[in-house]
Amino acid sequence: MRYNTMYYIANIGWIMSKDTLAVRVDAELRQRLDNLADAFGQTRSSIINDALRQYADHQEWQVSVIAERAQSIQAGKATLIAHEDVLAEFDQRFADKQAG
Repeated sequence: MRYNTMYYIANIGWIMSKDTLAVRVDAELRQRLDNLADAFGQTRSSIINDALRQYADHQEWQVSVIAERAQSIQAGKATLIAHEDVLAEFDQRFADKQAG
């Protein structure tokens, strides 16, 4: 069950509390998170919250970029290149770089 509560703090006003989310981690990861929390002078919870926020931001960005590219393809505004052609181009660039 999730709880989301509003609190009133004097001189600040109404603020929303954070939801609780239970996650299982192995002992090594927990220790790494504790070490990071100690190094930054933060709580383990704040370290995890920051990491999840960064992960969600990145994943949302990826989904957005993929959707934009798909729309460009559907609208005929993108140039499509065969996978084999891309590989051949990189192979050639690598060969040229090795040759010097």
